[in-house]
This record gives sequence, C-alpha cells and structure tokens, in this order.
Amino acid sequence: MTKLSFSKLFVSISVISLFAIMVYLNVSTLELNETIGSGLFYMKGYYEEGNMIVTEQGIGVITLPLVIGLVASTLIKGAQFYRASSVMN
Repeated sequence: MTKLSFSKLFVSISVISLFAIMVYLNVSTLELNETIGSGLFYMKGYYEEGNMIVTEQGIGVITLPLVIGLVASTLIKGAQFYRASSVMN
C-alpha cells in the first residue's frame, strides 16, 4: 500500500468534502429566514432584506472542508504511525 504524505491526504480529503458540501447546499431548500450553520461554519442563509429576498453563502463553505480534512488526515496519519510503531515492537 502506498502511503500518502500528510499534505496530499489533507488536500484530497478537503476537496472531496468541499464537493460533497457544495452538492448538499445546491440540493437543500431553505425556508425564509432559515440558515445552515452559524459563526465560523455558516454555510448558507435565505432571508428578506427590504423588498428583496437574499440568498448568501458564508465562510463555512471553505472552513468546514478544511476542518474535516485536518481532523480526518490527522486521525489517519496517527493510526498509521501507531500501527507502524506497534509492528516495530
């Protein structure tokens, strides 16, 4: 089995999760004044501003895949390191 570097693993997982999140956001329907996420993970909002109805995407579209990529790649690399060190002993 070929081992990937941490950076390649991180980028691969982040891109895959970004794709999944974008597909989810495109197929999800929101009611007026409804949002998906909050704060740093705010992804989408649908609200009325004056006479206009506004749909916006937030920073969570970028931060959530990065967090998912970081956590998943850290867990995978940690498991590989633990497995390799236990085999050596």
